Order: sequence, then C-alpha cells, then structure tokens
Amino acid sequence: MNPYLDAVHGALPRLLASFDGDALRATRGLGDRTAWAWKTIDFFNATPQGAVHGLARLVAADLLPQGMCAEPVMARIEEAVDALARITRGDGSLEEAFPYEGSFCVTALVAYDVLVAREQLGERWSARAQARCLERVEPLIGYLLRADETHGAISNHILTAVAALLAWQDVMPGAAEARAEALMARVKAWQSAEGWWREYDGADAGYQSLATCYLADIHRRRPHWQLADRVARSVDFLSHCAHRDGSFGGLYGSRNTRFLMPAGFEYLADEMPMAAALAAFARTSIATQSCVTLASIDAGNLAPWFNGYAWAAQLCATRQAPRDVPLLPCQQPRLRAWFADAGLLFDGDDEAYTVVSTHKGGVVLRTSTASAARIDAGVVMRDGHGALSTTQHYRRDNTLRIEADEIVVDAPLTPLRHTPFKPVDMLALRLLNLSVMRWRPLREWVKRRLAALLMGAPKALAMRNRRVIRLRPTFAIEDEVSGASGASKVEVTRPFSVIHMASQGYWQRGDDA
Repeated sequence: MNPYLDAVHGALPRLLASFDGDALRATRGLGDRTAWAWKTIDFFNATPQGAVHGLARLVAADLLPQGMCAEPVMARIEEAVDALARITRGDGSLEEAFPYEGSFCVTALVAYDVLVAREQLGERWSARAQARCLERVEPLIGYLLRADETHGAISNHILTAVAALLAWQDVMPGAAEARAEALMARVKAWQSAEGWWREYDGADAGYQSLATCYLADIHRRRPHWQLADRVARSVDFLSHCAHRDGSFGGLYGSRNTRFLMPAGFEYLADEMPMAAALAAFARTSIATQSCVTLASIDAGNLAPWFNGYAWAAQLCATRQAPRDVPLLPCQQPRLRAWFADAGLLFDGDDEAYTVVSTHKGGVVLRTSTASAARIDAGVVMRDGHGALSTTQHYRRDNTLRIEADEIVVDAPLTPLRHTPFKPVDMLALRLLNLSVMRWRPLREWVKRRLAALLMGAPKALAMRNRRVIRLRPTFAIEDEVSGASGASKVEVTRPFSVIHMASQGYWQRGDDA
C-alpha cells in the first residue's frame, strides 16, 4: 500500500495545470495561476515553483502515472526553474503575499526545492541544465546569507533555510555552512525541553510535522551535527498529537493546524521507533482521509505538500510498512502526559483520548474510535454593543489546577476580532509595498506589527471564565463566567478560531461524521 502515491497522482493534474505552458508568453513556466491566468493579483507568488522538487522525485523513482513520460516532465521542470529569473527581485528575494515582500521563507523554500530537484535528476539532466539550475538559485542563496526573518519565532521557516543553505554548500562550498550553523543554533534555542519547536508562541503539531521533514534532511546531510536526540524528542512529543479517530493536531496548537506531513516520519522510521509508529499511523490515516491530506490543500500550499508526499511515496515504494512499532499514546489503554511548557494535557482511557490546552483557556479535543470527535473551542460572550470576546487566545498566564481527573483553567476573556480586508486597506498596502516598504528595515517592522495583530492576544477584558473539565467517571465541561456585566453567553456548536492562519481549517473526514 502506497497511499502517498495515490494522493500525489490525484493532485498531479491540478499541479501541472497551475503552470503556464504557452510557448509565446513571457510567463511560460510560472506556476501562480492566479497571476498569469486569472490576472487578479499584481505579482507572482513564487511558492509553486518549488513543485519541481516533487516532480523530480517522481521521475527519479519512476513513479509517474501510467501514460506519462519522464522527458516531458523534465522539460516542465527545466521551464519552471528557468522562469525563476523572471520573478527574482534585484536583492535575490522571492515573494508570497505582496510585491517586494522579501519573503525569507519562500526564498528558502524555492531554493531548497530546486536544489533537491537537481540532486534527484542528477545525470538525467544535461550539464547545461544543471548549471542553469545553480545560476537561478545563486541569488536566492545570496539573499538568505544577507537577510533574516524577524516577525516571529517560526521554526519551520528557519529550518527550511538551514536545509537550503546546506544543499547549496554541498555543491558550492563557501559561506553557506557557517550561516546554516548560525540559523540552526537559533532554532535549537527555540526547542522546548519537552521536545517541541516554537511556532510563534508555542507548539503546533501540523507545522512541527512539516519541520520534521527539514530536520530529517538536515540530519541526513550533517550527521556530525548530532541532532538525533533533539529530533527523537521532537517526534516523541508529536506522537501525542495523533488521535484515536485518525486525525492529527488541531485547535489546541499555537497555529491551529491539523495536517500531517509524513515524509520526515517515513525517513526517520528506521532510526527512531516512534517515527515508525507515526509513519504507520500516517499511512492509515491518509488512506482513509481521517486527517487533512493532500487532497484538501489549496493552491497556496500545494507545492510544498506535494513535495512532502512525493518524498514519502518514494520512500514507501522502497520500504516495507513499519512492523513491530511501539503503541502511540492514543493507542494505549491508559495514558496521562502533561507538557507544562506547551500547556497541553493528553489523557487516554478505555472511553476516549482527550487533549486539553490550558494556554488557550481550556480548549478540548476528545476523540474515540466509536463516535465523532468532540471539540470545545472555548467560551464566547457578546456585550451590549454586539462585540464578541473569548477565552481562546493563547496566554501563558492562565491560572491552572490539575487534580486527579479534574482540570481547572481560569482565563480572562479577550476581544474576538475578525476584521475583513477592505479595498481601502489593499490600496494603502499596495502604495506602501511599492514605495517605502521596499526598504527592508521598515518592511520587517510592518511584518512584525501585522504578526502581532493577527496572531497575538488582545488586552484582557474584566471578564474571566473558570472552566472545569472532568475526565472521569463521566466526562463533562463546566464554565462559570464572572465580571460579565451586560454581556451574554453565545452558544457555539462548531469550532471557531481567533487568529489569522491560512493553513488552518483544511477539511478532513471527521468534519462531517
């Protein structure tokens, strides 16, 4: 069984259709269909160019669908690499969200993916094509050597850059090694003693599974960096985020993501038993669409997810399914694990597997094999003016008590702001993008302000909620709001989110169970 390959083949038509194949257009080889086909944005998101990575793995492993030939696909890869020159800015940067963004992450992502494509194709490519590949990547690496990401502690982004720099160093020795080591030192400082890597304010299972792919490749390229223990602790933490209904991660994470990127676990399976257990879990969950799969991923994330699945498919095609793997925490009949730094309690018994986020006011996810998942996203109140407030914002200063089978979380309510993006906002942003924000210090300052606005917790209100979660003998959640003068409770029957996060909310089968 190779569920990754089935998913990759299913996504391949959509992926290939995103690239402009018109022989006479200047946009030939560019993969942002919104820009070249719909023409509804005024810049090119470079992320799709990274899909050359996954395509190259399919060619190298002879895993293309029946009826597709390697030579035309390789020609497409070469076109996509060559087109990079037309969207690379003068400083060597690429963009994702707005013109002259100088995206450190996307620049690293595409540089890494193109270099991996070159490694995978090897002698299949002509010397000219290989040289052209390095020419296109060189300015991107130059940008990674000079620039930085300052708007948040986002481990998966920095690890992408480390992997890109090491891939470049392996073919063009120079300053990239020292820069990679410096960035790796930063990410090491972001790793909690509990094993997880910071994603903004805390632990996030989905993005940590993506980071595991880059960690696996870094570990492969630089075994003398002795990352095995750190990676193993990271994988052990992630093992708790696999649930009994086959889902993974979710609203209890710092970025609310619940996708499962399998390639890192598949690669590490021979070395780390818990990675093997997660790989086995991923194969089953992806085959049944019990977790977020490649089929649910939208255009903005399609290329990196396609690449991860292609790598996993390549590994799965050459390895047997992991055997004699340890039980995951959710598979154990009795389990209690408390990660104080992450603010996460994992509890399992004969009835269900429960996750509680104390840093998010007592957000609860409860899964079993017999019934649909239960998600309680927190308390919502509405004041006399119609303004909403909630306990879900991430706060480390919530008051907590855990006694046997009872968890008590006392948390303030904070304003819930879902502000739509208006035409006047877009006009102002574009004017700034094309003028003063081309100066990097100001651009990075604006990014930090936006990140704080979209991801941070607003100032606490006078209202507080005392949430009591009883795990046994009968599961129950009780809320008691104080200081709610003139405010009323809003009954919410479906999950909700308080942050902006483009990669949250992808569909999985349990959503309609």
